[in-house]
Formats: sequence, structure tokens, C-alpha cells
Amino acid sequence: MSVAAKPKRLDLQGIRGLAILSVLGFHFYPALFPNGYLGVDQFFVLSGFLMCMLLKRAENEPTCTLITLFYSKRFKRILPLYLLIILLSMISLYTIFPDTSIETNQKSAMRALLFVSNAPKSVQDDYFTMLARAVDIFTHTWSLSVEVQFYFLVPFIFLFAIKLSGKLQLAYYALTGLLSYAFFFFTPSNTSFNSVFARIWQFLIGMIVFLLSSHSKKSPEAEKNIEECNKLIEDEENNTQKAQKPSILHLISYFPLISIILICIIPYQLNTDFVRPLVTLATGALMLISDSNLILSNKILTYIGDISYSLYLIHWPIYAYWKLAFDGDVNLLILSLLSSIILAIIVFEFFEKWYLKLSSTSIGLLIVFLFFLNVILINKDELIPDREENNNHNSSMNTDDAIIMNHQWNLNDQKSLWVSYCNYETAGPLEWCNHTSLEPSGKYKIAVIGNSWAANHGALIHDECGRKANTILQGSAGTCEALYPTLIENAGCPQYFEDFQKRINAEKPDYLFIISRYISVGNPGNITNFEEDPIYQTMKKQLLGLVASTRLKVYILDAVPRHDTYKTKLIARWLKEGVIPLEIDKRLGQSNAQLIDGSSYELARRRYSQLVADCDGRCVLLDYKPDFYNSITESYRIFDDMGYSYFTSSQHLTPHGLEHIRHVWKDVCGAL
Repeated sequence: MSVAAKPKRLDLQGIRGLAILSVLGFHFYPALFPNGYLGVDQFFVLSGFLMCMLLKRAENEPTCTLITLFYSKRFKRILPLYLLIILLSMISLYTIFPDTSIETNQKSAMRALLFVSNAPKSVQDDYFTMLARAVDIFTHTWSLSVEVQFYFLVPFIFLFAIKLSGKLQLAYYALTGLLSYAFFFFTPSNTSFNSVFARIWQFLIGMIVFLLSSHSKKSPEAEKNIEECNKLIEDEENNTQKAQKPSILHLISYFPLISIILICIIPYQLNTDFVRPLVTLATGALMLISDSNLILSNKILTYIGDISYSLYLIHWPIYAYWKLAFDGDVNLLILSLLSSIILAIIVFEFFEKWYLKLSSTSIGLLIVFLFFLNVILINKDELIPDREENNNHNSSMNTDDAIIMNHQWNLNDQKSLWVSYCNYETAGPLEWCNHTSLEPSGKYKIAVIGNSWAANHGALIHDECGRKANTILQGSAGTCEALYPTLIENAGCPQYFEDFQKRINAEKPDYLFIISRYISVGNPGNITNFEEDPIYQTMKKQLLGLVASTRLKVYILDAVPRHDTYKTKLIARWLKEGVIPLEIDKRLGQSNAQLIDGSSYELARRRYSQLVADCDGRCVLLDYKPDFYNSITESYRIFDDMGYSYFTSSQHLTPHGLEHIRHVWKDVCGAL
């Protein structure tokens, strides 16, 4: 099949522009554009078009030459900018992001560097859950990972195809695509979303579109000026498009275009199983007939397509910083979006265009240089170890030591969730695990459930209850409370809510510990009658089900007030500067008269108290308030006299904090 040519198609740049606008809408305003994620599906179709074009250009070359040319063109195009953005993101992580986000992002940066970001370690790493949390600044690199992984498949798919005649080639691609779609349709959603094998059909639609469009052209020259049809990752030329006379296809092209736009902007979430294939097929159809589409070829939309690769890579770390530091500030969200666009333009004009003019050797050296810089920066803690952690405090320590230790605890916040005794069912530290190294004389089955606080307390409970237990089952679910499906969009809490009930029913422990940092059980704040309180009734139904599955008693941790997490790292510095502890309490939102979450905190405690009252003597309420509340100052104190914090910036208990409340669990476990 010969390859036809025509001048660069600006309409494809326009489709690329629409795709990145959809993604931006979904990430920055998910409630308004819940279907904007489909922009990535459009990128995959465009990418397939480009790959087929590159491979057709070299189809008469020896096999090794074809493969080498394909990989060299692709990697020279995508790697320099990709590696630069990872590098700048790591520098930002170490300088302006909260300390608690460093450990998580060091791991995810390495996964991004190796193009395996699309391989979730656990159910907690579901893409939409990670978007809702916005802790991982490399979440968005999953799509580049899928694309690069397909790079290692497509030359061999193509090499087999060219042995067939023209019509058989199309049938071969169509059959392969159908098999991939079947895999996508019948596998679990987390697998179908991330797996390259569940995405092959989208790339192949783009390849089929290229073959059909090139077959219909009369010019014998293949793709001389078409290069760029992927633009999640393309734009190397600036040829102008020749004027086209309006045709019936020109008019028809507006139907799939308008359909795609309406789907992406409608403020209601549509069924993914329906809209993903619909938008994918509509994008392919649009590419086939949109050559002279005036909307897609306008200068603004095509320029957005030009900067789409930069914009895609840059926008998510900026959004993640807003989410972590300024969540809820609408004005700063708008500023973050505008900053993403401005930075993308700068990077496109001064870096992308620059490196695309370099020789292959120069680009290769640039890639190697950036890669090794990233490796060094990602692993800097191993190469340049911080001061050794020491959890034993004595009178010789001072606020300078507290500053260092508080920082270290924030850096190691995720490590505090790991229980070395735990045999994890998944990658951990969240999800489910069974404790090992228990005392042979232990006679009780113990279960611990909750959000990340359950994992945070895991080692402490093992220490204090391990001698009395023959099994300890631990289940934690990120931000999801055990007694109520926490109201965080896309966090998957309803699923975990049901899972807690099922696992405890199957385990039937003697004792159950419910340990959750309260989130949604304090909402809303105007409830006076628990009989008409839907949140309380949901909590009660869940608890009674758990009680029915527990042989002896259920222990529930009462609510602990939230604090201004961004200021946690400043506690010891303030003490060193001479700020009195009561003033620090106030700055942290811990003064009884000015609690940062006063009404919701008190309502959560009232609900917990009523739950125990309605539990027929089977439930016990555990309370940390006596350990943190100072009745003289009428404030909650989350640090000691030297400035050592009891909490990290992620509101987990530090090793010092766990020691502070150890006596609570020593008493509980001692009484079992």
C-alpha cells in the first residue's frame, strides 16, 4: 500500500488542542468537566496515526534500520522535555512542597523515569483516587508510560502487517484491535485503564485512519510534512495548510467534532464503558474527514496543540502543589492554571524548539545528561544521608534537634505506615496484611481497621497486643474511614466501606480496633437529632454489622482535632524564636476557642459517643483528648516542651507521638 502525502494538517493539531483542554478541565475543575479524562484517549488515537506514518516511511528499509529509525525519532522527540520536567519537578519537591510528600514522590519519580507509572502497586493507586489526593506529582505520567510501552510492540505489529496485502492489513489491525478491546472490556477497571494491552485498540484506530487516509490520496509522496500527528508529543514543523474547497466531508466533520466537545464539557459523569469507545471512534472518524475543518484549523487551537506536550507535563505538578498547599482557594487555582499555560508557552518556544534543531548526537548527550541528573536527584537521600534519626529524647537535646527531627519525621511519614511484622496482601503499606512474629501463647484473634491511622498505629498495637494474639489482621484504606464512606471524590471509599464489613465478617475476630482520623463523620454541623441524622445512621448500621462479626468487644478511637498542617514544620522554629507555646497552639488552630474544625470535631465526638451508647455494652471508646488537651491553657498541645511534634504534616502520629499515647494501648491490651 503506497503512502500518500499532503501538507501538514492543522486540523490534527486542533484535535490535539481540544484534547489537552479536556484534560486541563478534568484536572483543574473535575466537578465541571468529569469526562475530560477522555482527552488522553484522543491522544492515543493521534499517537497511533503518527506511529504508522513513521513506520510506513521506513517500511522499505531493513528490519533493524526500520526499528532503529522509529525509536530514535520517538525518543529524541519526547525524552529531553520529559526528563527536564521530571528534574524541575524534583527540584520543586525538595524546595517548596511539604516534606511529607517527598518520600512518595521520590518513588513515583523513579517509576516515571523508567516509564512504569501505569503499573499501580495496589488498589490505593487507582488513577482517579490519586487524582483526588494529588499527592503524587507524577500521576499524569501514566499515559506516557502506556505510550512508550506500546513503542516496544508497534514495530513488530507493523512488520507482520506489511507482509499482508492492503485489505488484509486493515483486517489484521481491526482484528488485533478487537482482541485488545475485549481485554479492555472484560478486565477489572484498574487493569483496563492502565494496561498497554487494554489500550492497543486505541492506537490501532489511529493507525487504520492513517492507512485509509494515505490510501485515498493521489500524491505518491508519503508523509513528508505530516509528521506530528501525535501531540501529546509532537510539533516539529510549521508548514502552512493549503486552502481546501468546502466539501460534503467538510460539513460532515462537524458532527463528530461537536459530539466530542459536548461529551467532554457536559457536567455529568457518563458511563466510561460507553463514552470511551465512542470518543475513540469519533476521534478516528474525525481525523479521517476533518482536513479542511475551519474550527480545528484556527490559529489559537492549533497553537494550543503545538504546546500540548509541554502543557500536559507541566500542569499537573503545579496543580498538585495548589492542592497540597492551598486547597480550596479558587483564585489561586485560576492562577495555577494560567501559570501552567504561560510556562508551557515559554518551555515550548525556548526549549522544545531549541532541542529539536540539535543534531542526533547532541540530543543523545542531552538525554544522557538529564537522565543521570534525575537519578542523582531522586536518590539524593541515599547518596547524601540526612542526620541519623533518633527517637530517644533526653535533656541534652534542644530545639535545634527538634527542628531536625520534625523535618526527618515529615520526610519519613510514609515509612511510619509500614509495619515490619506485616505480611502484606498487596504492595503495602495500606490495604490488608497479617501480622507475623506473634507470641505462641497468644489466644485472641485481633483485627485493626480504619484509614491510614490504622497503619500508623500498626506497629504500636503489635508491640502491646502481640503477646495476647494468635492473629492480627490489619486493614487500612488511605483517607477512607471505617464507619462512614468518606466524602472524598474518586477516593473509592464506598468500596472500602463495604470491604471492611466483608473482611471482618469473614475473619470474625475476638477484638476489633477501629482507628480512623475523622474526616466526614463530622459533617454537617447542624444536626441535633441523631434519629434523623443520615451520617449517624450509616455509621450505626456499619458498626452494628461489625459488632455482629466480632466475638467480644469493639474498640473505637474517638475524634482528634485537626490542626493547620502546613505550619507543623514551624513548631520548633517558633519555640526557638521565643514564641510562647500557647501562641503556637493558636497559630496551629488548636486553641479551644478557635479550633480549626471546632464544630465538626465536636459533632464527630458526639456521634462516636452515641454509637457506644447504642452498642449494648459491646463497644469501648478510646480517647486521646486527655493526652493532648491542656485544661489550663484551654488548648490542644501537639508538641512537647522542646518542640518535638506529635504529628506530621500529614496528620499522622510521629514516633514521638506514638510513644506519647502508648500507655492507652498498653492499658487496652493489658486488659484483654
